[in-house]
Amino acid sequence: MNFRVVDFSSVLYPGVMPAERQGKFVHLVDGEEELLVLSPYELSTYHAQILERYCKLRGLEGRFIRKQELYEVIGADIEIIGGGHWKLDETQFHLLLFGESTMYGKFRVEGLREKMRILSEYEKHKVTVK
Repeated sequence: MNFRVVDFSSVLYPGVMPAERQGKFVHLVDGEEELLVLSPYELSTYHAQILERYCKLRGLEGRFIRKQELYEVIGADIEIIGGGHWKLDETQFHLLLFGESTMYGKFRVEGLREKMRILSEYEKHKVTVK
């Protein structure tokens, strides 16, 4: 199964990306691909908003349940593993993944650090998973 990271930071910072940023993420499986979908706090109060943005980019249908706290994907093979929070410091080459989503639960910790380090954008980073 392929693994990749989708980072919505460029939506909030279309010009120069700040070296230090943080937010929430959703850990999911979309067909044969495992993903971490990152979003800055300013864009996503709830983990469900990250899932909605991801689905819209993919042209997938869905709907919010319980206001914007829970998002249901309709007619697609997407499994939500869980969610959490992230902090990235590009000056120190450090990425921290921690916590959990109230609605989607804890992300899968096992093997995540190793998967992140394989990706070219994170190969020089110290990746801490809690």
